[in-house]
Amino acid sequence: MKRVNAPGEAISSQALTDAELISLFHTDPDRAWEIFIHKYADLIFGCLQRQGFDYDRAMDRFVYVCEKLSEKDFRRLKSVRYAGSHGDLTPWLLQVVRNLSINWAQSEEGRKRLLKPITKLPARDQRIFELYFWKGMTPSFICEQLQIETNTKINPVEVFDSLERIFALLSRKKLWRLMSNLARARGEVSLDEISEETSLAFQPVDERATAEEELIEKETQERVNRAMEQLSARQRLALQLRYEEGLAVGDIARIINITEKEILRMLGAALKELKRLLK
Repeated sequence: MKRVNAPGEAISSQALTDAELISLFHTDPDRAWEIFIHKYADLIFGCLQRQGFDYDRAMDRFVYVCEKLSEKDFRRLKSVRYAGSHGDLTPWLLQVVRNLSINWAQSEEGRKRLLKPITKLPARDQRIFELYFWKGMTPSFICEQLQIETNTKINPVEVFDSLERIFALLSRKKLWRLMSNLARARGEVSLDEISEETSLAFQPVDERATAEEELIEKETQERVNRAMEQLSARQRLALQLRYEEGLAVGDIARIINITEKEILRMLGAALKELKRLLK
């Protein structure tokens, strides 16, 4: 990692706009990094302390954030696209710090390690586990992501089948814990979401927002929506509770007020019908 000045440590430099600073990362990255740290170290550290961390824990995360920002020859900073003549890196940087802080917490608590039973599943099932429990994606978005990653057509029902194999290996307690961790992580991000206006000022160039990818997402979502609309209300509710909310079969049975065997039959019939409709 490049040298990291302690928060607040001064260096002599000519004041640069953020647009000029981002450009400097392409021509003189070491100098740009010095100026960036001088300008934004206090902001980063203050953001971490406002999340409730004491000095030592905030410093650990501060170093982690700096490592991530400087890795791969400052890839993240070089990918920022500047819009306008009077921009400010602050909104973009605060969001990055919050996201990296969540990543740190997940890594620290061991949630990024695949559970032993999951490691015995095929590679695609393992990837679906990651997207569902670590990234918080719904089955429809998982299908879109897999299509982008593999450049192949994926039937959304394949994702449901994979999730059922995953759920079958998880105890009720483990499933509840995974879903609780996911809900907590979502809450931490949503508390400080930046507005659409500020998010437009600085956007990473490599975000998955190309026209082709947006078309894939739209087509997949429309296909699933059309198929789901043809199911009964109970079938739609059972699928949502099972694969979007991650509830155990027993919990779904209590909510819908039928037996677990009936829920299993309903899920099986609903998936079979989805497969037919999505062919």
